[in-house]
Amino acid sequence: MELVEPHVFAPTRRPVPEPAAGEVVVAMRALGLCGTDLHMYGGRAADYPHVVGHDGAAVVAARGDGVTGVAVGQRVTVDPVAHCGKCADCTRGAVQLCPDGGYLGMLGPGLLAEYVCVPARLLVPLPDSVSDLAATVLEPVAVALHLLERVSPLLPTEPVPCAVVGGGPLGILLGVVLRHHGYVPHLFEPQVTRRDLAATVGLDVHPAEPVNLGDGPRLVVETSAAPAGVALADELATPGSVVAVVGRAPHSIAPPSVLLKELSLVGVKGGPGQYPEAVRLVADGVVDPETVITHRFGWHEADAAFRISANRPDLVVRTALLGAWQ
Repeated sequence: MELVEPHVFAPTRRPVPEPAAGEVVVAMRALGLCGTDLHMYGGRAADYPHVVGHDGAAVVAARGDGVTGVAVGQRVTVDPVAHCGKCADCTRGAVQLCPDGGYLGMLGPGLLAEYVCVPARLLVPLPDSVSDLAATVLEPVAVALHLLERVSPLLPTEPVPCAVVGGGPLGILLGVVLRHHGYVPHLFEPQVTRRDLAATVGLDVHPAEPVNLGDGPRLVVETSAAPAGVALADELATPGSVVAVVGRAPHSIAPPSVLLKELSLVGVKGGPGQYPEAVRLVADGVVDPETVITHRFGWHEADAAFRISANRPDLVVRTALLGAWQ
């Protein structure tokens, strides 16, 4: 299924790919629609036609020479950050910063296809306890874990209040992960539907306006990528706060705030190396990604799935496309 122009999908027939050495062909079973996919649906793809998608479940269909660790027929997910594996950033583990890398479905073809060829090193096995549906929302969990990796050295060891701006899949699941690690998250979201959903997983929720959190949040995370969300994060940050930016907003925290409040500003890009731990948290029941999935469609209903997801954020939190691509 290709995005042939903004807002228009069309089915395309191509030969099943052949894996080269070190590659694997996977048969897709389910796919989640990320905010990035919706941006490309709206016209931000690098080129057209384009195959979107980077968060999903698949089965190994074929292996190239030299591939070990996964078997044909095994259920897997795909860590979507393609990288060269050789540059200075890759060798130090920062694959998300690889100058020749990028997300599947952004710089190159994504996972909205019957069969996809990917480097074997990107595969992460899925146990039976992690459903195909849950695997369509693993990326937010991996991003949350990478965020903790980035900010933990800057925070006190005792539990501290945190403000999460944005109640999308990332904001909600981040709140759950923060709580699991001993933090006290407060989620700020303008949409009632999303606030209600966040409340069902036990998070403290607030409208998108400042509130008194006592001594103030020691950590503020901006996930919304909206100018209003950035402004709220800036306002919520108290002197000495750590401010983590996850959403790709056109605006950022105002430099005067960084200076005058001595904020520690941290960028968080993707969830590099965190997919195995994300899978473990889901398998152990710590995180249930299915809770943020509000809409489900068959793969052939991609047009309808993208249309409602892009146009009705008041109704949709996360959408999944389900069913073998056949």
